[in-house]
Amino acid sequence: MLLIWKVILPVLSKHITKTQFSVLFIWLSVTVAAFVYFIDSRLVSFNFDNKLSDVGHQQLANSFKQYIEPTDYNTVLHFYQPNCQCQQYSEAHIQDINNMAEANNFSVKNINIKDHMLVPVTPSVAILDNSGEIVYFGPYGEGLACSSTSGYAQTILNNFIKGYAANLIIKEAEGCYCKV
Repeated sequence: MLLIWKVILPVLSKHITKTQFSVLFIWLSVTVAAFVYFIDSRLVSFNFDNKLSDVGHQQLANSFKQYIEPTDYNTVLHFYQPNCQCQQYSEAHIQDINNMAEANNFSVKNINIKDHMLVPVTPSVAILDNSGEIVYFGPYGEGLACSSTSGYAQTILNNFIKGYAANLIIKEAEGCYCKV
């Protein structure tokens, strides 16, 4: 990078005055700073108000029993809020999870929540086994757009279908989430 500046700068200095170079440098600096500020302000901690700090998988499972019926089916619960602009970024995750779940005889439910004692943000997902125990609870993904390349839930669901079970609760993630 330094080599490029050593080659380009002498050529540019013949055509650009110091004032023009200073304005260009300031403009680039302000643009980068604004970009970092706006990106950082949109990232929200999944456990933003520490609702999940001292919560174990058993307590979380008990709070989700109200959403499931006693059946022999494993269940996927999608938690959402209709006015959450972040929901759009999770649509690919939701579709992938639903396809995988339906192909493996899971019950899939969409839960519109306004307030919950333990669900800190939406969009979020819970995967429960047929006895109602937590296999996974957390975000679909992480990052500004919660891209499908970082899909936690799909990975856990795939592993669960293959016979690997865990009581995983994701508490440390940042992404585009709406506070409940």
